[in-house]
Amino acid sequence: MSIQRVLESPFIHADETPISIEGVDQYVWVFTNGKHVVFRMTETREATIAHEFLSGYKGILISDFYGGYDAVSCRQQKCLVHLIRDLNNDLWDDPYNRAYEAFVSAVKNLFTPTFEAEEKYGLKKWHLSKFSKSVDRFYRENIDKAPSSCELVAKYQKRFQRYRDSLFTFLELDGIPWHNNTAENALRHLAVQRKISGTFFKNVAPQYLLLLGVAQTCRFQDKSLLKFFLSEEIDIDKFKAAKRIKISSLIGRPKDIGGYDPSAREASPNKGLQPTA
Repeated sequence: MSIQRVLESPFIHADETPISIEGVDQYVWVFTNGKHVVFRMTETREATIAHEFLSGYKGILISDFYGGYDAVSCRQQKCLVHLIRDLNNDLWDDPYNRAYEAFVSAVKNLFTPTFEAEEKYGLKKWHLSKFSKSVDRFYRENIDKAPSSCELVAKYQKRFQRYRDSLFTFLELDGIPWHNNTAENALRHLAVQRKISGTFFKNVAPQYLLLLGVAQTCRFQDKSLLKFFLSEEIDIDKFKAAKRIKISSLIGRPKDIGGYDPSAREASPNKGLQPTA
């Protein structure tokens, strides 16, 4: 049921991560629409499972820059968080490269107004499509020229050229995220368990991934996994989450409890960590 609903979504987040099966590296793949989560396991990182899972899919695939996703036959949106992270890491590694610094500044000038508009208005084509002209101008001035003599700039020129059709899909359609954080969040519990367990038994891993898919689907829908199991319902979408119980606040001033007096903190505001811009 989750598979069908994921495939019916206008977009699907996909990601993969290594997992040790009795000391042998294999890979776990996640496919999610933000409400339903499906895991698959393969012996190698070859993207055959992604091609099979997404066969005939007509929506938007959101992924990182792993080349295995490139040949999936549907429209795509590449994760701009990964792109920005790579740009920043290279800038930290080569902080005195003026040509590269100027290129990163041009990328910043392209992305910043777009992200600010998205934060203010949401993922709406009506407000975001106007930035397509900025994208075209960025490509004319920074990408479509002859390759830069700076090795780093030339590397990213090639990357922007290769993925031009999948970097800015979110400007053209309503509701398409420009990052792949949802898939990474779905994999996070597996990453934690991987650190704890180190390795998994081959005969247990499939059942664990099935249960994790149910647990993450409940979490994404803000529903209790335990209450879902106790309800004997088999469809998470049909399971009605109980209203959260409001916790009553404590009566009296905080200084009456344990001797804590907030006025002492107010009198010395410089103590403790302060937020920075």
